[in-house]
Formats: sequence, C-alpha cells, structure tokens
Amino acid sequence: MTNQTVGPGQGAPQTQAPQTQAPLGTGKAKRRLHNFMLQPLLQMKIGLYSIIISLLFAGSLAWIVYYNFAGLVNSVVLLTDAEDEVRDLFMDYWRGTQLWVYLSCLIYIGATVTISVLFTHRLVGPTIAFRRHIRSLGEGRYNARTYLRKGDAFAEVAEELNRLSETMERSQGAPHTQVK
Repeated sequence: MTNQTVGPGQGAPQTQAPQTQAPLGTGKAKRRLHNFMLQPLLQMKIGLYSIIISLLFAGSLAWIVYYNFAGLVNSVVLLTDAEDEVRDLFMDYWRGTQLWVYLSCLIYIGATVTISVLFTHRLVGPTIAFRRHIRSLGEGRYNARTYLRKGDAFAEVAEELNRLSETMERSQGAPHTQVK
C-alpha cells in the first residue's frame, strides 16, 4: 500500500514492516481480503445495490423469456396430436436451460461482488490517507504529505491537500521536507 503520510522530523514515509512469507493455510489470505475491505459496510452496500439492480433486470428478463416460451409451447401443442409428449420434450429442454441460467447468475453475482470490492477499494483507500493527513495537519505537522497508489481515485484532491500543507508549512516557517 503506498498511501503514506510523513510526520515532522521524519525523513522517509511511514511504511509497514515487511511481511515474512507465511506458510500455506495461515492468515495470509485473510490479511489480503482485509486490505481490500477498508470500509466493509460501504463496499458491500455498493456491491449489494449492483446485485439487486442486476437481479431485478434478470428477473424481468427471465419472466419475459418464460412467458414467451410458455406461449411457444402452447402453440406447438395446439398444432400437434401428441400433447403430453410435446410438453415433456419442452420441459426437458427447459430443465437443461435452467441449470445454465442459474450457473450464469451465480458467476455473475460472484464477479459483481469482486469488481465492486476492487473498485470501491480504489475509492475508499484514498479517504483513509486523507483523514491521516488532515489529522497530521490538525496536530501541527505541516510537512505531512499524501501519496496515492497509481489508479486511486481523487488524485487531484491529494495534490490540493499537499499544496495546502506546503502553504501552511511556509506560513509557519517550518523546514520543508519533500519525500516521495
């Protein structure tokens, strides 16, 4: 994670201690998930909204397909003398199709949750760095800077916040330390 804030008298950004290689089956995967779930309630709420909207769309689409399929079955039954055989044939076809539809929905839901978490991570992550930076300014550490990861949202806000820190630092006469 490259969201960093530098405090007064520090010559390098604060970084996490290097992690040692954990054996398989330990909490390493959990730590990774925790790193992506910065604000779980917000991130899951966005994911759930996406899923609900998608399910409403899929449900309405499924109703349209089912309604029209039932109409096709009834039309074919009226044109043939083998009503039971035709209905059984269509129902077998429909059961096979349902499996693929349900499987596709499960894959879609999994992909939606994953993408929601990844994209919201790029939105939520910078807010944590901003709060840390603002807290440093409130404590009088005007040489604090915010550095975001490539691809993070709000890069312009980070630049403005860094400019504000520079201006405050100059107005207080504190020595300027620029660290990347």
